[in-house]
Amino acid sequence: MKLQLLYAVCLFNIYAECHDITKNNNSSRDFPAMRSQYWYKIRKMNEYRDPPDHTKIIAMSRYVLHNTIWCSIATISTLPGIQGFPFTNVKSFVDGSLAVSTGVPYFYMAPADFTAKDLSKNSRTTVLVSLEETGYCSKQQYDPQDPRCTRLMLSGKMKRVTAGSSEYSFAKAALFERHPDMANYPADHNWFIAKMKIFKVSMVDWFGGAKNIPVKDYLAYNYTGREIYNYYYSPKDDNLHSNEVYLTEPNSEVVHKN
Repeated sequence: MKLQLLYAVCLFNIYAECHDITKNNNSSRDFPAMRSQYWYKIRKMNEYRDPPDHTKIIAMSRYVLHNTIWCSIATISTLPGIQGFPFTNVKSFVDGSLAVSTGVPYFYMAPADFTAKDLSKNSRTTVLVSLEETGYCSKQQYDPQDPRCTRLMLSGKMKRVTAGSSEYSFAKAALFERHPDMANYPADHNWFIAKMKIFKVSMVDWFGGAKNIPVKDYLAYNYTGREIYNYYYSPKDDNLHSNEVYLTEPNSEVVHKN
């Protein structure tokens, strides 16, 4: 019951955010404008604020996941001719709304997709996200393979989120908030929401090799996600350090079961 109430609070926050977006764009279905504004704000954000220091590995891991919206996802292939081979695909995801970060990636999938087919036979997977997605590495003139261009790998098993549950409503609203085009996907594709049950967190964010982060510590870290939220809603591009308190302030009491 407690978890359901917390998801309900998160869902209310997301709908409040979406209301602000649609109000600013004068159309509840103005998805291209929403997407353009979203990416513009992310790029502007990274012109002014750097990610956490590389010594703060848990903060960095949560920062990278929350500030990226697509990943490379590896599965064991079921395709004819390469059955049992490693196979990778690009997937859009979120770990929560603009204001609420869970640390757990959520996906919007269709059963006919390569990845969904593979996962239906073997749910084990690894997702990889890179700091390059934010534009930070390019700004620093780091090659994407440079250890200073942080890359985060999450390994675990994928499972469906129960349709109609509070978690499902939270995840769907968050996915549609940060990927507005999803609302226009063909309804006859039988879309479902999946999330990863994380077993291992690995990250390269500096010289000296990969770091392993305890899953419990990774999930328990209270990352508020204000970088995206504040800059997305800043009234002026030069007002990047505003102390304004927003209506949909991240709830520090939000907890999440991996």
